[in-house]
Amino acid sequence: MNKFRIEAPVRAFTGESVGVHFNKGTGYVDDSSKEGRAALEYFRRHGYGVAPADDITEEERVQELVTGVPTQREAVSSAEAMTNLGHGSAPSVGYGLGVQDGPTPTGTVEEFDPSKHNQDDVLAYLDRTDDEAERQRVIDAEANGKKRKAILARGEQKQEDQK
Repeated sequence: MNKFRIEAPVRAFTGESVGVHFNKGTGYVDDSSKEGRAALEYFRRHGYGVAPADDITEEERVQELVTGVPTQREAVSSAEAMTNLGHGSAPSVGYGLGVQDGPTPTGTVEEFDPSKHNQDDVLAYLDRTDDEAERQRVIDAEANGKKRKAILARGEQKQEDQK
């Protein structure tokens, strides 16, 4: 059994996708079952980040704190873990869309902060959002922060399209 960490392209995503629970954009799945292997293939095809899980999950960490018993994990060398991915020697990383099933447990969704994302992620987010106020908020945050030209140009282009 190999355990994999799945990174959703939408970092604020909390919910379930293909039977895997995500919390703040991170989920874990193992390849010991047919469903787990199918989920891994789905995530790879749809551009989620898939990598061997080197650390214990948040759930396991909480369980350790509650019980005081360390989690037993199989030791897998990093070279072995990389070859167990099934698609070459490097984890699949890309862009895709997660499906949000509902609000986060606290009832709030963390705002998209362009300063915490690379330019391509910000541009993809701007392309996906239909909320003009949200689009303007992100562009204003970029103008007050990193001031990346391609992102600011996307905001100017949108304004021209609306005229």
